[in-house]
Amino acid sequence: MWKITNMGIPERDWLIFKSGLFLYHQPDDQIDQWFVGGDCAGWLYARLLPQPNIRAGTSPVMEDWGWYSALRTFDLNVRVALLTYPWPEQEHCWAIGLEPKRKFFLRSSNSKFQQAVTCIADGLDAIVEADERFEHLGWFAQDPFLTAARH
Repeated sequence: MWKITNMGIPERDWLIFKSGLFLYHQPDDQIDQWFVGGDCAGWLYARLLPQPNIRAGTSPVMEDWGWYSALRTFDLNVRVALLTYPWPEQEHCWAIGLEPKRKFFLRSSNSKFQQAVTCIADGLDAIVEADERFEHLGWFAQDPFLTAARH
C-alpha cells in the first residue's frame, strides 16, 4: 500500500477513506445536474484551511469526473490540487488525490512539491483520524483508479 521513496518517506498521493457523512447517491432526476462529492470536497477544503501552513487556493469546482480544488502551503508558487472522487469499490468511500502544481514558467524543486503534498496530507490525516465518523482505509502512491487498488 505504501511506496517508499529514496528519502525513506512514504508517498501519500491518494487517500481512501469511508464515511457516511457525505451524500454518496443522488436522485435519478438530478443526474447530470451535479456530481456526487461536492459536500465531501467542500467539507474537507473548509477544514484544511485552519491547518498550519495551509492557505486558500481554488474553492471546490465541479468537473465531469468529480471535484477539483487547490490549496497553497508555505511556498505560494506551488499549489496542491485536491481531487475528490466517490470511490466505486465500496459504498460511502472517497478517494482524495493530491497533485502538486506550479505557476506557469516557474521552476520549483521536487522537494518543494513533496513538502507541499506532505503538508496537505498531514492536514488530511489530522482531520480523518480525529473524527470517529471516518474510517481511514489507506494512502497510496499511485492513482488507485489506474492501479485497481482494492480493500
